[in-house]
Amino acid sequence: MKKATTKHSAQGEVSLKLFLLALTLLFLINSCRDDSTPSTEYLVSYKQESILLLPAITALFESLGTEYPGASDILAQAQHSVQVFSITYKTHYKESGITASGLVCLPLSGEQFPVISFQNGTNTLDANAPSADPLDYKYLLLQAMASNGYIMLIPDYIGFGASEELVHPYYNRTATDIVVVDMMHACGELVEQQDILAKSNGRYYLMGYSQGGWASLSAHDAIENGGLSSLEIVASSCGAGAYDLMTMSSYVLDLETFPGPLYLPYFIYARQQYGTLTDPLDKFFKEPYAARIPVLFDGSYSNSEINEQLTDTIANLVTDDVRMNFATGASFQSLREQLAESSVPAWNTDVLINLYHGTADLNVPAEQSAGLYNGFLQAGAGQKVDYIELTGLTHETGLIPWGILTINWFNSLEGK
Repeated sequence: MKKATTKHSAQGEVSLKLFLLALTLLFLINSCRDDSTPSTEYLVSYKQESILLLPAITALFESLGTEYPGASDILAQAQHSVQVFSITYKTHYKESGITASGLVCLPLSGEQFPVISFQNGTNTLDANAPSADPLDYKYLLLQAMASNGYIMLIPDYIGFGASEELVHPYYNRTATDIVVVDMMHACGELVEQQDILAKSNGRYYLMGYSQGGWASLSAHDAIENGGLSSLEIVASSCGAGAYDLMTMSSYVLDLETFPGPLYLPYFIYARQQYGTLTDPLDKFFKEPYAARIPVLFDGSYSNSEINEQLTDTIANLVTDDVRMNFATGASFQSLREQLAESSVPAWNTDVLINLYHGTADLNVPAEQSAGLYNGFLQAGAGQKVDYIELTGLTHETGLIPWGILTINWFNSLEGK
């Protein structure tokens, strides 16, 4: 286990956002290319959204370096302008074909590059999906990372982007794994199109934070152990994920207050919509919150807006029956089973995995990553897995430092 020294300030983040807005206005070149519909197995369409020029990327990393020292190492490897495409592609869930979507960021070069798939954290707002809001400053940072010589994928997940008419199957492993892997396959078909310069060298990395950390580890497991794909995963970086959902749920239910009350309602409501939980919402949640949940998760409210419409007082949010009988009550057996099925246990991996977690994280306690790391050690994977503490960082402030550490780690694995 390692400790990471990081620096962060709220003022610096505001400055970064303002700089990125100016950067967007000055250097982001919108394209007028129409959607294309190639004859492919996965890829349905692709559309160039923008080009981020190398001078702008250099300026971005220079600005980032004033708050996050590790950004200077990424700056040193920034060599390419970046094309940003939105794509749609074929996937499926519960035997139904679905058209999914996401962003693909390509170095503006005819060379071969490794591929990184980035899985984002919990989102409830359709307008915040990666392909719906590619100018969000966090997504712009990821786009810029492609300048280091990577093809960067940012899936929307089912329930967002091209499939926003569906409820997002929140923390469902099957739905998550297939949408991540199918986008990798769609990317392989995209780079074979005649008007695309960059090509893939067949080396794949996974990275994600919060729900995305869980999603990256789940997809990694499905590829390495589940035979979902023959893609070559070089390494995975998983930040601040909730991996053991039973332990996570018990932790929350034992608290007086919790800063992210939307998590359990999101999980239960999604399973109701897909038919795996049939009990009414008022079995789990007190009024007026039970009646609000279907409206709050219709895609028009952000995480913070939903949290404001719920309550952070656990005794007021969930029913007394849940608090008293969640762990062993027969009436909650189905919920416990689905939480267990959605968890990602450790295994004796043959592939490099780094786990990162802020020591001051109140949304997802660092014990989630520490416990998983110990599980990997017990499984015999000690030479392949590492746990890096982000000292003093919260769930929010750990995101950018984790991203910088991840890209620098991937660069080291690529010999940069």
